[in-house]
Amino acid sequence: MLKLDPIWQPDTQQANFRLLLDAMAHPGCCYELNAVLIKGLTALPVLATLLDAEVSLADPYNLLREKDWSMLQAKTALPAQADYILCNGSHVPNFAPKLGALPCPEQSATLLLTIDQIGHGDINIKLSGPGIQGFESLAIKGLLPQWLLKREEWVSSFPLGVDLMLIAGCQVIAIPRSTKVEIM
Repeated sequence: MLKLDPIWQPDTQQANFRLLLDAMAHPGCCYELNAVLIKGLTALPVLATLLDAEVSLADPYNLLREKDWSMLQAKTALPAQADYILCNGSHVPNFAPKLGALPCPEQSATLLLTIDQIGHGDINIKLSGPGIQGFESLAIKGLLPQWLLKREEWVSSFPLGVDLMLIAGCQVIAIPRSTKVEIM
């Protein structure tokens, strides 16, 4: 009998989906996913929750293993056309994601950035905007400042832009396009 890791089980994916929705509603708040990390990519629980055969994924940094692609069932795409883009926060952003269009701004990309740590690190950011009472301050390790500068460029024509999810182990933080980010 085939034994699947819990991240591929519907009850785990449903619980994680709820947590990801909460993360998007409360930018800057750290949420702990319901998953035991398996060897390999730390973003796999998020990918397993969000992806199916109806969406596309770009992996410009080749972070996914071949066996993970088959389990995800997502279509492969270039970053400019992908619904989701898997990225390593310690690599320089070297692509242009899809930003949506005024009639359909929701048809933009969500960037999933793997980072080293949330709560400690060499980058401190301040978040404000919808879903945040006052502001949230975060310390992040493993995220190049270029990501935040590119994000600022990508969201400059709101409601067009990208949404970010920062993933460190089983922890995730969402930064929707409506959130203002300042590097402190």
